[in-house]
Amino acid sequence: MILYIIEIGIVNEYDLHVYDWGAQISIKNIESILNHGDVENDKFIWSRKPKKYSGFYHLDTGSHLLVDMILMTRTDLIKNLNENNVEYTDLIDSGYIYLQGGTPPVSNFQNLHIENKKFNNVPVCLMALDNQHMMEKEREAVNGIFGLSYIGDNHNLSKYSIVNKLLENTNNKTILLDFKNSKMILGSNPVGDYHFKGKILKTSDNQLHRMDVEVIDSDTNKNYNILVDTGTLYSQFEYSGEVLLKGKNTSNGYIKLNNAKILPIQLTGNIKQIILGYNDLYKGSLFLDFNNNMLYINQN
Repeated sequence: MILYIIEIGIVNEYDLHVYDWGAQISIKNIESILNHGDVENDKFIWSRKPKKYSGFYHLDTGSHLLVDMILMTRTDLIKNLNENNVEYTDLIDSGYIYLQGGTPPVSNFQNLHIENKKFNNVPVCLMALDNQHMMEKEREAVNGIFGLSYIGDNHNLSKYSIVNKLLENTNNKTILLDFKNSKMILGSNPVGDYHFKGKILKTSDNQLHRMDVEVIDSDTNKNYNILVDTGTLYSQFEYSGEVLLKGKNTSNGYIKLNNAKILPIQLTGNIKQIILGYNDLYKGSLFLDFNNNMLYINQN
């Protein structure tokens, strides 16, 4: 099945690392606070300081920022950056909180490589994970989060958006997550057998987007906004089992939850969300069109 075509203009392709528990992308030269050991006065001393390294970052359409997760307290993180004269912006003043309930990150700008393509002055956020046990477990598998939810150009957080940085030189402001063929492609057009097409709903300020689309339960005719979230492993609904959702108003086609679950509060936070999770996406593809604020889903 052809999932994309290349037009005149800049189209960039990246390898994805796709597993049944998540999809990641490899990034080189990220600077983060790491353990560093050296001999001082005949003793081996460990310290923590900013160092460059390479890592795997989890693709998450439910988040906005490129985040490196740090196993330390937020106070110690900021103290370490200050001691090492690293310039950063504290995002707590913006009111931004990581969607899974983590502490507000701090952000600095770095030069890094994504699959051997160099990006200069990229916003990388550092988020402390002290006493956040669910996210500490996630940190064992990946180094951080690659947020793919859009931040509008006029929002005060737009300069920290990895999506804005990725797409700044493309004619088409689009991202194809082709899980089936392990590719992420920027700047292409949607082509192929997509089962669902929907308008991405905006927040009240029209700038800080979530990947919500309108659907209706085919059994109960009840309306929902469902969050298309590659960062949540399992789809969540009001009841468990198989669920068929149809497009409504600003969307058309269908979405199938093959084995919906009712997720515990430590995974979803205090607000119970209706979620199309990674388990119902990774055998197909997800196309994000930020020019027209649309998404396309092929679940295969």
